[in-house]
Amino acid sequence: MILRRFLMMLVILFLLSVITFILMHTSSSDPVKLYMIRSGIVPTPELIAEVRALYGLDEPLWVQYGVWMKNLLSGDLGYSLLFSMPVSTLLADAIPNTIRLSVCAMILSIVISVPLAIAAFRFHGRPLDLVIRFGSFFGITIPTFWLALILIYVVSVKLSLLPMNTSGMEGLILPSAALAVYYVGLYVRRLRGALLEEHMKDYITGARALGLSDRVILWRYLMPNALPNVLTMLGISLGNLLGGTVVIESIFGWRGMGFLMVEAIKNNDFTLMQAYVLWGSGVFIVVNLVMDILCLWLNPQVRAQEVRG
Repeated sequence: MILRRFLMMLVILFLLSVITFILMHTSSSDPVKLYMIRSGIVPTPELIAEVRALYGLDEPLWVQYGVWMKNLLSGDLGYSLLFSMPVSTLLADAIPNTIRLSVCAMILSIVISVPLAIAAFRFHGRPLDLVIRFGSFFGITIPTFWLALILIYVVSVKLSLLPMNTSGMEGLILPSAALAVYYVGLYVRRLRGALLEEHMKDYITGARALGLSDRVILWRYLMPNALPNVLTMLGISLGNLLGGTVVIESIFGWRGMGFLMVEAIKNNDFTLMQAYVLWGSGVFIVVNLVMDILCLWLNPQVRAQEVRG
């Protein structure tokens, strides 16, 4: 199963690279001209043609793609006209920042959502359950960018508790919190629903008949059977975060993959955009593959079906 998924991942990445390469080069904007204007150079037709020839942009599209793929297989992601440096250098700086932000947001989401989901399950139909469900609905529906601006205004501007645009741990708190609110609401609703669904099954009735306590039933039976549903959603969420949280990184000035993508789009930096697409799609597929493996490990019945298949 793992080998089949891995081969499928390679095919998907190849197709994505071809489609993205074609779409980006259909843009009417000339990255060379934009680069010259930004650098204060008069973009004469002769000079534009010279620079395009230097970077191979005057070749047919299929030739450009072949050169790009050849360089990619040798570890060369190309050169960014926007930042005037190799794309690999930019990614080496941006990817760790995106990983830090994603991991912090995901840990915060899990730490908050699991106790809330268990509390909502324990007090099903009672006032506490209604309050938690309303809060989770609020977390899902509130726009993330609006919440980020509110946090900046209240925490940084009015209360002066945390500085903005810092690269240390202090700079992670607000963007992580802004991202976590949505995922907390998502996981609370999913885990609460999964626990209630498992609680209605016959094996739980049998466990109660054996005299097992509610704590034992929850952690030994309910949680292991409810987690696969949550892990699938967790894989999608983590893949989205690692791909680059474009809006949040732009608002907080966090120099991650999302921040780079915004700058690349504004300046038609084809090489940087292509690298971003590969990173975002690749990490999304890999994370979901890992989560699928975890689900198989937690659910022997599904694992046996995969083996027979």
